[in-house]
Amino acid sequence: MTRTYRGLTLDHFQIEAIEHIEAQRSVIVSAPTGTGKTLIADYLIDQILETGGEIIYTSPVKALSNQKFRQYTKLFGADAIGLVTGDLVINRDAPVRIMTTEILRNILLEGRVEGADAIDDAAASPNDVSLPDLARLKAVIIDEIHFLADPDRGTVWEELLIYLPREVRILGLSATLSNLDEFAGWLSEIRGEPVEVIFEPRRTVPLRFMLANKEVGIISPKQYQREWERSGQHTKGKKKEDRRRGGRGRGGDDDRPKRTRHIDVIEQLSPSSFPALYFIFSRAMVERLAGDLARSRFGRALGHRGAKAIALRDRIELFEQEHPGVMSRRLKGMYLNAIAFHHAGLHVALKSLVEELYEGGLIKVLYCTSTFALGINMPARTVIFDALTKYNGQEVAPLTVREFMQMAGRAGRRGIDDEGDVVMRLDFSEYAQVQELLRQLMGGESEPVVSAFNLSFHAIANLMARFEQEDIRAMLQRSFMAYQSRVLARVLREEIEQREEKLQRARERAGEDPKAQKRQAGHRRQLAALKRQLVEEERPRLWEEFQRKVNFLKSHGYFDEFGELQTPAKILQKIKIEEIFLTELILAGALETLAMNELFGIMCGLVQTLPRTARVHRPESRWYDIVDPIFEIYEGPVVTGAAELMETETIFTPELMPLGARWASGEPLADLLREIDNPTDLSGDLVGAFRRAKDLIGQLRNVYWEDDERRRDLSELIRRVTRDEVQVVD
Repeated sequence: MTRTYRGLTLDHFQIEAIEHIEAQRSVIVSAPTGTGKTLIADYLIDQILETGGEIIYTSPVKALSNQKFRQYTKLFGADAIGLVTGDLVINRDAPVRIMTTEILRNILLEGRVEGADAIDDAAASPNDVSLPDLARLKAVIIDEIHFLADPDRGTVWEELLIYLPREVRILGLSATLSNLDEFAGWLSEIRGEPVEVIFEPRRTVPLRFMLANKEVGIISPKQYQREWERSGQHTKGKKKEDRRRGGRGRGGDDDRPKRTRHIDVIEQLSPSSFPALYFIFSRAMVERLAGDLARSRFGRALGHRGAKAIALRDRIELFEQEHPGVMSRRLKGMYLNAIAFHHAGLHVALKSLVEELYEGGLIKVLYCTSTFALGINMPARTVIFDALTKYNGQEVAPLTVREFMQMAGRAGRRGIDDEGDVVMRLDFSEYAQVQELLRQLMGGESEPVVSAFNLSFHAIANLMARFEQEDIRAMLQRSFMAYQSRVLARVLREEIEQREEKLQRARERAGEDPKAQKRQAGHRRQLAALKRQLVEEERPRLWEEFQRKVNFLKSHGYFDEFGELQTPAKILQKIKIEEIFLTELILAGALETLAMNELFGIMCGLVQTLPRTARVHRPESRWYDIVDPIFEIYEGPVVTGAAELMETETIFTPELMPLGARWASGEPLADLLREIDNPTDLSGDLVGAFRRAKDLIGQLRNVYWEDDERRRDLSELIRRVTRDEVQVVD
């Protein structure tokens, strides 16, 4: 029995998972963040490489894919590891391929383009990667498998698990799930064999939850409750609450304590509480708070002394040599004081540097958004929450338990700390509103995974091309959504049967008793409600939704009346980003007369939005002539109707298009950033747009594959835009 691996003593749940792996079984491992789930993945990769097999590692975000690529390149050697994301294709035929989940789903759904081997790596896109021979592909690791519940992207996880050949084992890694057995039951059903479940509820380094404000410092929730009651805040009533919400009242705000600031919390940390992650769910605030701390007396004294200070200065000087002009004096001073910030818009080279400095123990306080916590292995001694709510794309909502624990779980470094501190900044005036939420979050019982299945038009076109409709209907029945409906329907039928028996017995006993008759009427109403719910659960809702989308595509000429693919659907098969919008642009000939740099610019406007605060300088007048016909298609019935059916918003950001064209013409990122006024760094957004646009150009190349000249031009365009920041594995 394996008890150690790579010099580490394995925990019981790791040993159990490895025993299943050695027995060639599929496994789901559910354990809290930071407990060592990925060590199990490392073991599986080692085992498969030793036997000459191949394996795929999928993750939900590029940042995690890139981190795994760097980590596994060091661990297993550069020749063994490949990376395939929408941004980069490196060593695409390696025995270990790391890719985002969408990429693998697309490979399984579409197959590959004939002749893709002729495309060299410099011009390769994710569309030029194929599934390894099934005789060699032994397993797929699916990191963050609970992402299946994500409303925007979760369908991809379900499709991957449905399409993946049964002979390929899976290793699913997940945060703790409250309906783990149901999830594993579904997987076992669609895999045709038992999927083993390893559940570890305990953390290797336990968490200690604390609340903090200026008045009482950093204390336990029980102490905080007592201090709150002693303060009288819980009895101050509506008058004070009204004043807090904006009505100053005759006495103004002078009678209230001032709000606890982030610096107040950080100043109260002991020297042993660093490094600390400070989560705040606003890019602007992340940058502002880091700057505030760096300028404060406490922040100026926070930096390292001795060897760490020398190492930090040396690394920053090396960065400035490698990336001249990227780091400002303000940032340099901040980093030298061991303070930094991290968010998705940060310049890719700076983002990579911040992660490296943090991993090397050279950053003491890192202000970050929730994206820093997703999968990336960056533990801290202390995690601080500025708030327990965040904007979810539609409204400001409380954190879910899973979101909270994903971030809180970064506290406590294995082998270094006895416990990890999770501190929540909370003024007494806020406590009453979040008491119940706090109990839920600290209780740690995560939400169940609920299917968000919603097939894209691209998926529908490919399924219609490959399968008969009866087969597609059967495939939809294999989804987790359909499985959950079947489970609920079974429960409802049992409850209906029990209630009918109760009702029958009640009738036999009731006679003419009015009270008994009244109870019977109540039973009948409840029974009717259960039967209505059962009818709804047994409805073929996924099939009905599929048919609605097929009929929509038929009405616009994508399929004929018999479901045969017409030219629009054959284009749609190749397009995975803004699928209907781009297909309609191709059909309308809106892209035909564009120069290659202009075409790239248009693609940038289809893949990225900008913050509302961003102001882009007015472009050359010729861009209005280019954009106007595209805008007409964007507002047309096909694009708007498709967005309504998918319950999504179509991306169309014309102001990005001239900037994308200038990138394709060779202009540096620094020049393009001068065209945008915004309170926070947008380097990462701009580079992200260029990378996704490059992916879209690869999809266009597949549409024009038979046109040799067009294919060559698009390949050359991919080479031209893959430079500088776009090429960084951040």
